[in-house]
Amino acid sequence: MTSLNNQELLNALASWIGQLKCPYYKDDAVKKNPIKLMSSSPNAWLEIKEMDQGLMEITCIHRVIENDEHSNVNEIRKECLQFNSLMERVRLPVYMWEDKNKSEFQLRWQETLLTQADLKYVQRFFEQSLYLANALQSRLGWALSNQAQPLTH
Repeated sequence: MTSLNNQELLNALASWIGQLKCPYYKDDAVKKNPIKLMSSSPNAWLEIKEMDQGLMEITCIHRVIENDEHSNVNEIRKECLQFNSLMERVRLPVYMWEDKNKSEFQLRWQETLLTQADLKYVQRFFEQSLYLANALQSRLGWALSNQAQPLTH
């Protein structure tokens, strides 16, 4: 199963928080350089960036499906719109994103943390988003059947 390495996560968060607290860095330099942490799968990663007023934005990204010449992109987009409207109704901070530069659809779980103490929930957000990405990938199985290699998490 795809997961974040706990030690790598702790080291990355510690160095990032160290940059936030370091008097030698300008605040803007740290805000512009979000931390990106890869999981054990190349199809899933985590991004953390500081926003204004000390808030932190955590984004768990999972590549769900890639576009190719055999994909019915319009039907996939329609499914993604339905998924996004469902997530809005149930108030989960999750959405499907079409990255046209990479020709892929991504599931993104985005949380805003109020304090650095809330960083202990990062692993849990990542795991929950992984479960949702796998469920959505199963739902889009009809589109994956035309692809040579389905993505795995």
